[in-house]
Amino acid sequence: DPTTGFFKSSAQSFWSTSSDGSKVTAGGAASQIPDWNPANAGARKLYTYIGTNAPVNPVDLTSSSSYAVTTTNGLITNAILGVATTTAHDNTINYARGEDLKDENGNTIKNEPRYAMGDPLHSQPAVVIYGGTTASPNINDAAILAATNDGYLHAFDVTNGHELWAFIPQELLGDLNAIYTNSPTSPKHYELDGSIRILKYDINGDGIVDPAAGDRVIAYFGNGRGGSMYYAVDVTSKTTPKFLWAIGPATARLAGIGQTWSTPAITRVNVSGATQNSQKFVLVFGGGYDSAEEGTSCPVTSPGCYQTSDSSGNWIYMVDALHGTVLWSSGPTGVTPLSNQPDLALARMDHAIPSDVAVLDIDGDGYADRMYVGDMAGQLWRFDIYNGSTAANLVAGGVIASLGTRDDATHTVAAARRFYNPPDVAAVTKRGTAPYFNIAIGSGYRGHPLNGSGCTPNCSTMTIQDSFYAIRDYHPFDKLAQADYNALLITHDSDANLIDITIFTNNAPPPIPAGALGWKLRLDQPGGSWVGEKVLAASSTFNDQVLFTTYTPNASVSSDPCTAGAGNNRLYAVSVFDGSPVANLNNQNNLSITDRSTTLAQGGKRQSAPAQPAARSLHVGRRGSGGLPQFQQPPQDRMERTGCQLELKRRPACRRNRPAWRAPRRAIRIACGA
Repeated sequence: DPTTGFFKSSAQSFWSTSSDGSKVTAGGAASQIPDWNPANAGARKLYTYIGTNAPVNPVDLTSSSSYAVTTTNGLITNAILGVATTTAHDNTINYARGEDLKDENGNTIKNEPRYAMGDPLHSQPAVVIYGGTTASPNINDAAILAATNDGYLHAFDVTNGHELWAFIPQELLGDLNAIYTNSPTSPKHYELDGSIRILKYDINGDGIVDPAAGDRVIAYFGNGRGGSMYYAVDVTSKTTPKFLWAIGPATARLAGIGQTWSTPAITRVNVSGATQNSQKFVLVFGGGYDSAEEGTSCPVTSPGCYQTSDSSGNWIYMVDALHGTVLWSSGPTGVTPLSNQPDLALARMDHAIPSDVAVLDIDGDGYADRMYVGDMAGQLWRFDIYNGSTAANLVAGGVIASLGTRDDATHTVAAARRFYNPPDVAAVTKRGTAPYFNIAIGSGYRGHPLNGSGCTPNCSTMTIQDSFYAIRDYHPFDKLAQADYNALLITHDSDANLIDITIFTNNAPPPIPAGALGWKLRLDQPGGSWVGEKVLAASSTFNDQVLFTTYTPNASVSSDPCTAGAGNNRLYAVSVFDGSPVANLNNQNNLSITDRSTTLAQGGKRQSAPAQPAARSLHVGRRGSGGLPQFQQPPQDRMERTGCQLELKRRPACRRNRPAWRAPRRAIRIACGA
């Protein structure tokens, strides 16, 4: 509905038989879950795995009844479910399998199916295209993987929405009874709340998953708000999932992990002396979220107060993608015992990193060599990867910008900016100038999205003044040693050479001088309107334009949790060079400051800017267009981003226009879904 921004009531989902657009409890995949059938316990393929989280070999979950979530599986004990009686045990499992024990449809019949599933609140589903067979290719041979907050990883057939199978990690079995009994009713249950990342290893690049040829497809996902675990499930066969591994706080060298908000980036890194899979596939992710950032130690009247340090999540990890072993980490100094110490200890790494990590393959050799990420103190980090080095010398890095209140003599709520979302890194060049990486990132208190609501008359002392930044890295191709990072001058929000473009002069933004640190846009308007405006999603840079969304809560918000999210969303479209408007969004005769953004019809919190699928990647364009041209490269194995998947293919050499400034031969690409 263009008026409201929500689905029309007459809309019909692809898998439904009737209109269900405005009803979240009708239609969709939930309506296609296999019927609960007391006479056929195997009608629904619901699996778990109880055992060591690092099995020697992949565990075929279809191979034994000991992996089925049924009342007769003796491994699922009362103790594991947290119940005291056989009745409670069986009811919990039958409810999890889909029996309408609580008569949720109100027809007084309990011995029937309930067509319901948990919410994928913060999780982004992923699509795996299996492609049929070589003899009979079929693009509709595909599955959708979705993680939900009742603890399930679902696999759905794309053609009809039928659930192929579902998997519940053993760590979450103990929560099934609380979900069944709805106890407690508050706070909300979070279980599998993290997004899914797919590694698709297609040896011959034909688009068909052929296990006999050595092709592999692996799904990675975390708990998000639901805990501190990451999981890997082999989904090479659409109907035969295999458990690979699970890692968390009890895993060697992962003691500092927080809530697993950071979606892993899949790439390749060569760590000398380490035991790695043959293709050197690794996962890179931030240490996670410390829930103390949500104000548990802050005055109730000031939810935006500054957290001086976090006790978990202030790490970056790199693990082997096939085995789940930690290959490298960066974390704070002074960690004990010695076995938990990071390979790269940095004194400023004292705040949690729930963000995805932007991972780049700058020279196009198929191996990652650069990382960028922000943290809960408003710090922006850069790291260089030295492939072929030992873990102790693998990475050098440090803070390149501190845009919050961490370095202020007196910490203030207004400056307590936090980065929850990954940087949007783009290679920028203009004729006659050296290239640089533009690092676009916005701050916003995702843990308290209503910060700024109900603050009258103390908004100036209770509300964070969030901003959007375009930080320039003038060493895009240079690898820095740790000594170089230690000597870097850190960009601060107050630096005069970080140009404030919030206010126009003579209907034009302030000029950005050569060598400037970048620009910043305050998320408030003249007169102090839009109080509490914040960025809650990553931006995307395309064709010299930076696109990002913001959310502003209403001045007052209903305390009813069933009320639709209140507030306004705005879409910004600005120039990567100076933050000026790039489109006539207000439909007047000339471009003005009001053309930088437009209000969207839908209220609530928007998840991302409407941009190309490979958001948060490094974008490449023609000469002088704001993107760096690609150069001729010999044929090589390289990784490509295709939606939510990472594919390894053999690619032919290609040639593009060379720039006027005769750079070394190199290509710029994103390594994977950063």
